[in-house]
Amino acid sequence: MKKLLLVLAAMCIVAVSNAQISFGPKIGVNLSSMTTSPGVAISDQMKTGYDLGAFLRIGTKCYFQPELLYSTSGVNFSNVPVGSPSNISLHSINVPLMFGARLINLKVANVRVLGGPVASFLVDKSVDYNGVATATKTVNFKDSKWGLQVGAGVDILMFTLDVRYNFDFNKQITQQANDFDWSKQAVNVSLGWKLF
Repeated sequence: MKKLLLVLAAMCIVAVSNAQISFGPKIGVNLSSMTTSPGVAISDQMKTGYDLGAFLRIGTKCYFQPELLYSTSGVNFSNVPVGSPSNISLHSINVPLMFGARLINLKVANVRVLGGPVASFLVDKSVDYNGVATATKTVNFKDSKWGLQVGAGVDILMFTLDVRYNFDFNKQITQQANDFDWSKQAVNVSLGWKLF
């Protein structure tokens, strides 16, 4: 862990020393699913959500890119008992702190790799229950959590396109009766526009 922090700090110093700054809005699509604990006969279906926010990129060959995003995600469960959650929608504020490096540099385009931690703060939630108006087994949502995003991107002129995979470090949702835990996984595709 100490080595990772040192590498991230070194990349940040290099990025800041290059002093090239880009800023702009970005939008994205989230394809999220949730995994259950082993031995639970419940399946889930990916649900489409979106990201809307802005990014700041500091550096060129190596860079640091913090972002502020309003994000929606969710999941549809099947084979759940009557009264258990069957449809979950989540709304959060996400703060990715991406570190990246440019691999290929052409005149009009370049290819990058990136990764880093992301903090997520839950601001709203919606739960539908299977077959009944109220829950027989309620769920607890964590107000904040940490994750890791890794991916690749391409810049074409003033546009920046990223594809990322998100790993959660902790459980997103825990069923109160302790039947099973759920953790979220997501694929994100986003498009940004560098205003400067």
